[in-house]
Amino acid sequence: MTTKTALILLNGDIRDPKTVRASARRADALICADGGARHAVALRLRPDYIVGDMDSVPKSLPKAWTKTEHRYDFDPECSDLDKALGLARSIGARVVWLAGVLGGGLDHELVNFAALEEGARGLDLTVIDGGTARLLGPGRHRLAFKKGARFSLLAAPRARLTLTGARFALRDEVLRRGSRGLGNRAEGKVMLTVLKGRVWVVVARHYPQG
Repeated sequence: MTTKTALILLNGDIRDPKTVRASARRADALICADGGARHAVALRLRPDYIVGDMDSVPKSLPKAWTKTEHRYDFDPECSDLDKALGLARSIGARVVWLAGVLGGGLDHELVNFAALEEGARGLDLTVIDGGTARLLGPGRHRLAFKKGARFSLLAAPRARLTLTGARFALRDEVLRRGSRGLGNRAEGKVMLTVLKGRVWVVVARHYPQG
């Protein structure tokens, strides 16, 4: 069974248009969270869905978008990101890539990452804004880094893990949100085993999603 993949475009900044377009080609579904539709217009992508209260959607949309489904959601208790994650889950997505998460104000950036951590249940999430930040839960994960690649780990908000193949290895240690996981380097085959909790794996440049 093939894992269904969704790309969500938010209304922040798109820092790596080339990667976003490539991800759109690979995704099974393209979802715009309200004003994220402006990025789809600029990148000449046709979304499968637009979700939100539609207050930030461009007034003039391409004629080719006649098959785009509009999901109106006026719930003031949920952000556009919450609504997009809910939609992705409802259509069977298990792997979700996100762009436009950053930008639009520091408060929006902080809320977006909090929403991702809160709404990650059952989803494999990767932010692809000028690099990648992938949220990983319990399990054994091979990180496809080249030797010398720089990466960082950021607990969300606490994780117990083992890391091998890196300059700074971890052996069944607890990592809390903070600076301790910053600036590591790959020295071989990097394996991350998350024993409990969740952790963001952040790299400055894009690496394979799998």
